[in-house]
Amino acid sequence: MQNTAKRSRWVYLLPAAHVCACLISMVGYVIPSLQYLGIVWVGVMLVDMPVSAIAYALAWKHGAIAAIWVVVVGTLWWYLLSRGVGLLIAKLKAKRESGSTMRSVENS
Repeated sequence: MQNTAKRSRWVYLLPAAHVCACLISMVGYVIPSLQYLGIVWVGVMLVDMPVSAIAYALAWKHGAIAAIWVVVVGTLWWYLLSRGVGLLIAKLKAKRESGSTMRSVENS
């Protein structure tokens, strides 16, 4: 049970980084002297490419909806990617452990 808790904590790292990057890039709208942080938004849009493709289409007429889409769905996207990698790692570890158990039985 403790192993599951340790394994699932890192899954939140990438979504949290995504939200932080989005918030940092939006600071320029609130504080004009920090407008140079807006370049982070370009990076967020490039890294979130499957999600931001829809945002690019929405941005021409509905900029606020596109920004909300990138923040919410992009964060969900990174969570799902992290969760998928976590499941893949768990599956590979289980396969490796079962393989080492089989080898030790064969050697006996």
